[in-house]
Amino acid sequence: MRTAIILLIAFTLNSLTAQIKYGTPVNHQIPEKLKSLRKAIEVNNFPKTIDPIKIDERYYWKHNTAILCKESEIKIIEYGAYLFYNNTWNLRKSYPLKELNKNFGTKKEVMKQSEPYTWSQNWRTDSSLYGGWAMWYFIGITKDGEKVCGYEKIDTTDNLLN
Repeated sequence: MRTAIILLIAFTLNSLTAQIKYGTPVNHQIPEKLKSLRKAIEVNNFPKTIDPIKIDERYYWKHNTAILCKESEIKIIEYGAYLFYNNTWNLRKSYPLKELNKNFGTKKEVMKQSEPYTWSQNWRTDSSLYGGWAMWYFIGITKDGEKVCGYEKIDTTDNLLN
């Protein structure tokens, strides 16, 4: 009986510390709400593959996200991030629009034509070490009233750098 309890405890602890694997999205897979929209906003994350570092008791996946529209001025009406798991993109969070101005430096959620906007410290942080795919997305309206979008995937790894 004692051996069974020890094995049960060991199995439980091992399960709690196991790495989570979320799978890899196929290139053409995008969230449903973006499928009907034309991609007119360029979204770039640097780096594309993000390895974590550990600071104190937290893990940080440090990267930045930049957005740009070449065609015309665009007013952002929604933005946020998806996570890929269970073989589909799942909404992680839609951010309040006032945070767009603070994080990216836009004014009144408007992106001017050919003006790059960058969130330099767009970092994922967690107390657990796990990798997976994320996607930043932006939905906006052009001066002509067309609803458009932009999105870009990033790969976060469990390859601890320090």
